[in-house]
Amino acid sequence: MRVSDRQRYDIANSRVNQAKEDNANMLEQLSTQKRINRISDDPIGSGQMLKRRTQINNSDQFQKNIEYSKGYIERTEASLTGIYDFLIRAKELSVGLANDTYDASSRKAASGEMRQIVDGVIGLANSTYGNRYIFGGFRSLTPPVSADGRFTGDDGAIFLQIDDGRFRQINLQARDLFEPNLEERQGGRFGMIHTLETLKDGLDRDDKQAIRKAMDELDHQLNKASSYQATLGSIYNALEENGRRLELTKEMTQEDLSRIEDADVYKASSDFKRTETVLQSTLMASNKLLQPSLMNFLQ
Repeated sequence: MRVSDRQRYDIANSRVNQAKEDNANMLEQLSTQKRINRISDDPIGSGQMLKRRTQINNSDQFQKNIEYSKGYIERTEASLTGIYDFLIRAKELSVGLANDTYDASSRKAASGEMRQIVDGVIGLANSTYGNRYIFGGFRSLTPPVSADGRFTGDDGAIFLQIDDGRFRQINLQARDLFEPNLEERQGGRFGMIHTLETLKDGLDRDDKQAIRKAMDELDHQLNKASSYQATLGSIYNALEENGRRLELTKEMTQEDLSRIEDADVYKASSDFKRTETVLQSTLMASNKLLQPSLMNFLQ
């Protein structure tokens, strides 16, 4: 008889504990508004949640990389635009002062402006983004263009990851912008600063032949600068497109995560009321079941 009482007690206790656990779980869902609060709630769903969260975190990092890349490119583009404007002004001076309309004193005066243009181009060539020189390649901690116009950077290409398995170069390999490549050198071309210095010296010495030589070379330098600007524009547009795609993918992933993780409030509220009713009924039934008389218990 005592064994039978113990069995009844264990059964009643088990039912009460299960009803309490079910009710507590539904209360937790209501308070957190999450269907899964621990791995045991749904092991498969927990794995899917972890995967979605990893995707979202990766997407956030890719977006940070894209924003940094866009800032880097915007700074590069601003510097390149400034250089282009200086080249345009130098071309205007060369065209205006290459003929006999102006005398030696006018050219001498213009050489002073050319000195400012040379210094301005070198300053822009040594522009920085953060604490890194944008035209220096991997040698980004030292100025890439010296005072005499020599390129001292390298040809390093800087890549940042912008998506799963996708990397994008964010810098210009600028050696060919400031110095002639082998083919150009063989064709008698020379570097950007050398071109500007040639024009400045020609104006200073009243050397119309040197001015005309610089004038022709400036067209070549302008074409190169324009080509680099087009390259930057293409990179920037690709980054913006990738950023928009990441935003859309992130929204879809967040919706998927919410579908897996979040509780249906209306269903959770209904289930809570149901489990509360079950708990009360179980307690009442157990109370009746566990009320034998002391005499019956001792028999």
